[in-house]
This record gives sequence, C-alpha cells and structure tokens, in this order.
Amino acid sequence: MSRASLARPGAALRAVNWAGAARIALVGAAAAAVVQVTTTQSFGLDLAAAVGDDAAPVTATALTTRVSQACPGAELSGISGVPDQEVPATVTAVAGPVELLPAAAPAGGSLAVSADGREVLSLDGRPRTATVPLPQTGPVLVLADGGLAPAVAAAQEWRLDTKELRGLASAPCGPGSTDQWLLAGGAGPGRQERLVLSNPGANPVTAAVAVHGTSGPLGDPVVQTVAPGGRASLLLDARTGSEERPAVHVTTDGAGVQATLTDTWVDGLTALGAETTGAAAAPSTTQVLPGVVLGTGASTLRVVAPGEQGAVVRVDVLARDGFAEPTGDTVVSVEPGAVAELPITGLPEGVYGVVLRSDVPVVGAVLSRVGDGTVPGEIAWSPSTEALIATGGAALPVTPGVGRNLQLVSTDGSSTAELTTVVGGVASTRVVSLLSERTTTVSLDGATSVWVRKTSGTGQLRGSVLASWGAGATRMLSSAPMRDSAVSSAVSRAFPLP
Repeated sequence: MSRASLARPGAALRAVNWAGAARIALVGAAAAAVVQVTTTQSFGLDLAAAVGDDAAPVTATALTTRVSQACPGAELSGISGVPDQEVPATVTAVAGPVELLPAAAPAGGSLAVSADGREVLSLDGRPRTATVPLPQTGPVLVLADGGLAPAVAAAQEWRLDTKELRGLASAPCGPGSTDQWLLAGGAGPGRQERLVLSNPGANPVTAAVAVHGTSGPLGDPVVQTVAPGGRASLLLDARTGSEERPAVHVTTDGAGVQATLTDTWVDGLTALGAETTGAAAAPSTTQVLPGVVLGTGASTLRVVAPGEQGAVVRVDVLARDGFAEPTGDTVVSVEPGAVAELPITGLPEGVYGVVLRSDVPVVGAVLSRVGDGTVPGEIAWSPSTEALIATGGAALPVTPGVGRNLQLVSTDGSSTAELTTVVGGVASTRVVSLLSERTTTVSLDGATSVWVRKTSGTGQLRGSVLASWGAGATRMLSSAPMRDSAVSSAVSRAFPLP
C-alpha cells in the first residue's frame, strides 16, 4: 500500500472510519497552509507599544543551578508478597563537557547518586562519568547543584540470560511528571508488567494509575502515595493479566513522579525477553517513534486514543533514504479511550523511525521481537518521544559486550545539529544534517555520553539510543528515547507600567 492510501481491501477497508480519514486530509491541508504563510511572510511586534512603555520585558537565560532526577532502581523487587528477582543492574551518571554550556559555570558544585538512602557515586568535574552497581531494593536519586547542575544525564541498565529471565533493559533517569502514558506488556500466564513510580521531590505525591485496554478503561484507577525521595512498585498483571494490549496512564496531584514499566515474558521454560520502558510523548496528532528495530521478528504498533473521540491513524515508516514501504496495512482505527494494534511487516532488518498522524490526539509505541517464540528471544519497546528543544543528552552505561547507536529523525522539515560524544574523557563534536522525513544512525561505541543540540532547520528533531548485545537469534535489544537535559533556564525582567 502506498502512503497516500488510507485503507486496503478486505477487513481493513471496512474497519476504517472514513469521516476520521477525511479529518486527516483536512487537518493536513490546514497545517500546510499555515506553514506556507508563516514561512513566506514576516510580522513585526512592538512589545514596548503593547505594554505602554518604552522598555519591553526582557527574557534572558541563566545556567541551571539544581537538578533532581529519579531512576527506577531494581525494577523487579519491592512488591509485597511477590518474590524479588535479582538482576545485575548498574547506574551511570555523567556531567557533560564544558562545550555544552553557553556561559562559564561557577566554581564548585556537586553531582551525586544515592541508592536506597546512601550515596553510591559522586562526580567533581567535567566531562566525568561513573558507573556503580545498584542495590537490589530502594529508590535511586540523582542530585546536582551549582556548577555541576547544567548538562547532567544518568541511566541504569542490566543484562541477564537465564531460563527464568532473559533481556537487556536500559532506562534513563529523569525528572518527575504529572501526566504520563506507558505502553508495554500483554496477556499470558508468563508475562508480567511492573510499574515503578519514583518521587524525586521533597514532598509526598499521590498518583492515580489507570489501565486502558482493547475495550477502553479497565476498572477504577489505583491510588498510590509515593514518599519524598521514595518509590512505589505495582504488579499490574495482578489486576489486568488477561488484557492483551495494556496502556497505563499515570497522573499525580501537583508534583510529579518518574514512571517506568518493566515487561518480562516467559513462556513455560522459554524466556522471551524483557524491557524497561519510560513514558511516551504527550498525546498529539503527530507521534514520532525513533529507534524502532524491524525485521528481527514480529513487530507491532500499539496506539491508544485517550480522549472521547475515536482516532484514525496513518502509519509512515522512515529510513535513511526516506519513506519505507511495509507490506501490510498502514491505517488503524482506535475506539475512544481504547487501545489498538497494527503489525508492521515486510521490511528488511534495520533501525527505522515510525510516524503516526491522526485526526485526534493519540499515544503510540512499537514492540519489536527477536525470535519466533519457540526459542529464547528478546523484546524491545520504542515509545514516541518529544522533539528536542535545547540540548538532548544521554548517559551510556558500561555493560560488557553491549554496543550502542544513536538514531536521529527529522520530520516536517530538515534539521542540522551538533552532535557531541565523550570518549575517554575527551569531547568530540561533529555536525549532522538530515533532510525532512529522513533518519541517520551514529555509532556510539566507546562513548560514555552523547549530546545533541539542534542549530538550524525547520524540522522537528528527535533521537533514541539503541543498545544491542549479540547477533541473529541471540540478539538482545533496548531502546531509550533521548530527552532534553537541563542546561539553562529563562530569567525574566519585567518593567512596570507607568
């Protein structure tokens, strides 16, 4: 099917909501018109006249002075009545190179990681990195202040290959959020979904956890309080184990939590994989999923329509040279508040970007599998992610045998960016340029951190770090979206009216 088509013969044709498809066309045309106007005309705005004063408000930037992040910690422990499962997890923290800072940082400052209430590592300069083992219980917090607060990144990772559990799981640490969607998990007696809520703040947070499925919301939300600097773990399949397509919605009152969902899959005596995934991008009519591995086994798009309207979603797959053409359907209809899936088939093995365009806001993620389910395999979840606004950063754990690549995707226009890697304590910067609806992949072997700063272009730039171990049927995978790292913040100066 071509990208211009909105349906295929047979059942797919009958399933499509044609009114929704028409809305896609109208929205696309309107968006194109807006782009044309905004790129061909210029407008002047006199802020001084607007406020009735000769001096307009001035907004400047200052370096970030404090960063507080949380990591999930040992994801497979901490649930009362459920046996803990030990994994060889480590946490890595990095302080970015001085080249990333728009101004000189003040002297001093600190960057420390605490696990289960005790400090496990600290850094005292740039660019520095450290990796330490994680304890099997308790929260993990990353705190930085002063001159070491700007350009901080941290991540945790584990790899295990046993009859009971097999997989590579990477999870970036991050700040709290008040509204998050996480898509992972599924039905089956040997499949479990563990939700970890971590609170990086100094006050308790109350979270509501709702699960949506094929038919919509599944019962009432579960309310969970998370202590300051603490975490709470929930075994979701105890409530929704029969749901084939769970999508988890986490909302909080006031302050936020950092949420991760760990999907483990064992069929009898065959371990089929494990992955820890974070929140997807906020619901929107355009969702971009970088770092999607296709062609190693079955790959499935999962999409939820969280609002009161159903959605018609068109799926585009992007490669280095532009659009790739799957052999199956590329349009899926989703009922209001429900979750739907669409197989992605017929593409050669490789790393792709997936773009969802819908008539109403949706959230999406792709499940990639290694193996056919009859032998030990692997799973990886690639969620949608937000466009990079300032400086994206990622810490790269040191796990023996694991290689890494960064995939960048530019949509709705071209993008040029500075890409900085730190190898052996030395920062190296190159320029990367992408045409619209294109991807590029950069090797990160040997690097301890990677940073991306968009410098020009009208496109939306996104990235994902793909970790990989082994090859062929034994390959292990994990996909982690790149997110903005706090470097500077706005400082406003207001002038009083006369």
